[in-house]
Amino acid sequence: MISYRKIFLWIAFVLAIFVLQTSFFPIFSWNGVSVNLMLVLTISWSLLYGARQGAFLGFMTGLLQDLATGMFFGMDVFALTVIGYATGAFSRNVFKDPVFLPAMATMWATVAHYFFVFVLMLLLGYGFSLFYIVKTLLPALCWNVFFAYPVYRATSRMKEWLGKRK
Repeated sequence: MISYRKIFLWIAFVLAIFVLQTSFFPIFSWNGVSVNLMLVLTISWSLLYGARQGAFLGFMTGLLQDLATGMFFGMDVFALTVIGYATGAFSRNVFKDPVFLPAMATMWATVAHYFFVFVLMLLLGYGFSLFYIVKTLLPALCWNVFFAYPVYRATSRMKEWLGKRK
């Protein structure tokens, strides 16, 4: 049984990362793109906790992003839920290398997130140029992969720390 204290600490952890994403990291954007820490956190969580909990955190972080950004509501909820579930399901079958796996999973997740958003925007009737996608996808890949290990490590340490506390 999970305690309310652990739930509160995990919520505080997620909110702290969200505050970093929305207030601090946009200062260092590249071509108008900064790191998507909610995506990176969802990947890290899914690798550590599995598919169902990865989908749950993906839903919650996507909801947080959709509520905060004012974009099309449900786009990030859908994308991060599917990505969280798929990453968690995939993580059962691989060796959990703490450096290589988060970086590779974050690469595939960033491309998948862009694919989901691209398809949903096309279904809504918006058009995109291939140049725009390349111009924004490459910086997003660089940022997200750069922060994959630190976020994975912080999430792993938080899991260990809360696991030791009774």
